Amino acid sequence: MLSSTEKESIVKSRIGQGQFRQSLINYWSACAVTGCKEQKLLRASHIKPWAKSSATERLSLYNGLLLSPSLDLCFDSGFISFNSLGGIIISNQLNSNDIEALSINKDMKLSSISPEHEKYLEYHRENIYKRS
Repeated sequence: MLSSTEKESIVKSRIGQGQFRQSLINYWSACAVTGCKEQKLLRASHIKPWAKSSATERLSLYNGLLLSPSLDLCFDSGFISFNSLGGIIISNQLNSNDIEALSINKDMKLSSISPEHEKYLEYHRENIYKRS
């Protein structure tokens, strides 16, 4: 059984996650890479993981990408990341058959990028991205 403090914390985090998702939808309006606009198919992905982020970072618009499900999973798992110009970086740990099956290609990039995204993307490249 959860204490009232634990319940309140869970409710606040869920509300915050809803606000985070809505802010990403407002900012990106589509998948940040593919341009898919069907919101039901898009995932609000933290660049610096929620568990590793401060309270402010957890809700920061610049700590998030709106991604299609397969790109979201690849990003969260570290199989892809993005450079400081928004270009995709594909891990050597993702084999060519899977890259093709997921329709990932080296020319993919974020539709836009702000300087405020960079500290989060740098964190992702240094701590999440699977280097060879």
